[in-house]
Amino acid sequence: MSKLTYASAERFILSREFFGMKLGLENISRFLASIGSPQLHYRTVHIAGTNGKGSTAAMIASVLQAAGYKTGLFTSPHLVSLRERVRVNGRVIPQQSVVAFISRHKKELSKWKLSFFELITAMAFYHFAQAGIDIAVIETGLGGRLDATNVLSPELTITTDISLDHMEILGTTLGKIAREKAGIIHPDTPHLAGLLAKEADAVIAEQCRRRGAPYYRLRKRDFQPDLRTLAFSYAENGHRWTNLKPALVGPHQLYNAALAVKALIILRQKGLRIAGKHIAEGLAQTRWRGRFEIIARRGKPTLILDVGHNAAGVEAFVSSFQNRFPGRSATILTGFVKRKEHQKMFDSMSRIAERYALVPLKTRRSVNLNELIAQVNWRGVPYRKYGSLQSAYRRVVELSTKDDIIVIAGSHYLVGEFMAKYLSRSYGRNA
Repeated sequence: MSKLTYASAERFILSREFFGMKLGLENISRFLASIGSPQLHYRTVHIAGTNGKGSTAAMIASVLQAAGYKTGLFTSPHLVSLRERVRVNGRVIPQQSVVAFISRHKKELSKWKLSFFELITAMAFYHFAQAGIDIAVIETGLGGRLDATNVLSPELTITTDISLDHMEILGTTLGKIAREKAGIIHPDTPHLAGLLAKEADAVIAEQCRRRGAPYYRLRKRDFQPDLRTLAFSYAENGHRWTNLKPALVGPHQLYNAALAVKALIILRQKGLRIAGKHIAEGLAQTRWRGRFEIIARRGKPTLILDVGHNAAGVEAFVSSFQNRFPGRSATILTGFVKRKEHQKMFDSMSRIAERYALVPLKTRRSVNLNELIAQVNWRGVPYRKYGSLQSAYRRVVELSTKDDIIVIAGSHYLVGEFMAKYLSRSYGRNA
């Protein structure tokens, strides 16, 4: 038998997409139990929400690392390499660890037909245990109640926000979506929520009451953000931090940072050693690509990459752009998947769009461009569809000067493809 290579291990993992998405815990619970329940060997923080999960998770993990804890981080989706989803102290899971996991468990993974996300989740939990981490920050994939990550015994659970997305799966109202995400709430385990709409907050509060989970809310009075810094107040001895400067750009990232700070305060109360200097250092050093990522190149147009892929995410991106580049406009190269609120997204982008370059995504979930063009009111902004990202980007660059701004925004599929094709040196295979 030939030795398994990383390429063949990756093909096996990706082949699990054939089984589609599975909502339920029986499959992964049975598999994890068979390998010693690795997810119970370290402390965890579990995060659900429509937007902001990844950024908030990355900030919390960065602060925990600054405080001296060996920290795991599990997020999704990835941009270039599936290895990005699993990190220890910022380093992606090594190829040899992926190969070792698949080699050891391939038979069982095939027998029980674990889906792609179930497999990646199990591999992350196993890798964290093998690495001897102290604590892991775990982002849900979709929803919460039946998400494959919901097999933890966490120190803290968090809901970042709740807005309308994945409605065909999670429900068509904020209340229904909130009920799915509230599934991560555990008895006697503190739960922290961001600035939720009343309908969603009522659902989360009721679930906390039923399960005896202390309920903490981020409140507007807790933090006072300006365009680049954050002042945060909390009740512990009336302490107040000022001039915290998150590395991630945009007003919405200041909100995510405030939520992360409140989460860290709760973890302090549970015995973790986290000082103010660790919070300042961790926020300032957080690295999270594709989130209003500005790439300045001498003699060339400025690039901005953003994975705002639903109405709330796109609105946050546009607000960030207007704050950072007041009065400016941009050429927006964009692509989305089906079943999104496309009109709302283009309504937001019309405030900053000089023109659109529309491209298909390399996934069967890509929206049909002809149908998109027919359905959207373009608010007078000119657009053109292209057959590929390469042809669109080549033409956009030809039409731009060094003083222009080019935005690559939309689906993770689009931003990831762009990074792989045009930023391979700066991004790197090791992410």
